[in-house]
Amino acid sequence: MEQKLQLVQQVRSRYHENQYDLSNRERILYGRSSVGFQDEDSLRYTGPYYDDAGQPEQEPYTFFKCRVWIALFLVAAVIVMDRNHMEIAGITAEKVFEVISADYEEVIETWAEALTK
Repeated sequence: MEQKLQLVQQVRSRYHENQYDLSNRERILYGRSSVGFQDEDSLRYTGPYYDDAGQPEQEPYTFFKCRVWIALFLVAAVIVMDRNHMEIAGITAEKVFEVISADYEEVIETWAEALTK
C-alpha cells in the first residue's frame, strides 16, 4: 500500500512538473503571463486548461489579421491596376513594380552609418 502511495505521488509530481514546463513554454511562445503556477514551491497548476475548461480561451487582439487583409487588398489593387492599365494619383503598376524591385542596399548602409555617428 505504501509503494502504491509513493507511486501515485511520483506520478502527480511528474505531472505537475510537466505542466510547469508546458506553462513556461506557452509563456515564452505566446507571451502569456496568466498561464503558470502560483509559485514554484506549491506546483499547483492554474492555467486556462484547468480553471474553466468549458469556455474557449480569448486571444488578445493583434493587428496581424488587419495587416494581412490590408496587404491582400493592396496586392489585388496593384494587379487590377496592371490588368486595366489604370493610374491612381499618378502612380501606375509599373512604378509600383519598379519601387519593389529597386536595390536599397546603399540607402540602408548610408542611413545606418548616419545613425552610428
